[in-house]
Amino acid sequence: MKNLPDPAYRAQAEKEEKPSHFRLLMVALATCALLAGAGVHYAGSNSGSTSALPAADAGGSQNGGTTQARLGVQFSLIAPEKAAQALADSGYSEKEQADILAGVKRRELRLVAMPIFDATGAGGTVSVICGTTQRTVLLQPKPTVLVLPITVSGNVDIVPVSDPGPAGTGSGVITMFGPQALPIMHQGDTLGLTVIAQ
Repeated sequence: MKNLPDPAYRAQAEKEEKPSHFRLLMVALATCALLAGAGVHYAGSNSGSTSALPAADAGGSQNGGTTQARLGVQFSLIAPEKAAQALADSGYSEKEQADILAGVKRRELRLVAMPIFDATGAGGTVSVICGTTQRTVLLQPKPTVLVLPITVSGNVDIVPVSDPGPAGTGSGVITMFGPQALPIMHQGDTLGLTVIAQ
């Protein structure tokens, strides 16, 4: 016969500790604070001169061969039946108008209206490069509407022509969703946009 130890001396199973709700709450709050701090730091680090990105190529091709991030904007599409009138008022030469209109008729190109304006009041002149076309615009508070030939989406580069000075050149565009200020550009900067025809 076996002698069993006294129940008072028997090993007791340890109680499993349940994590306290307070500890879980503190861990969750600390995680949220770290993520929020990282987001603020990341947003702050992108607000300087890195917003104006260099162009991938001087020709402003629509192939999108750049590895740099480009701002995406949506502009109003000009109906194909109104393309001839829009081009007549756009300032393109007769040969450019004929080439663009032929591309629209073949459905290779679309025309978009890109209203561009002076967003900071500092003025300045910019060059807008879209494919093989280049337009020079004096920035004013009242928008200047440029007619741009693009495919379904195309790359547009904006380059300051006049010396922007230490304050830089601040342009803006009117998109499908309303006015949008673009990043400040300094001498030698190129701002890249990906334009989507809607």
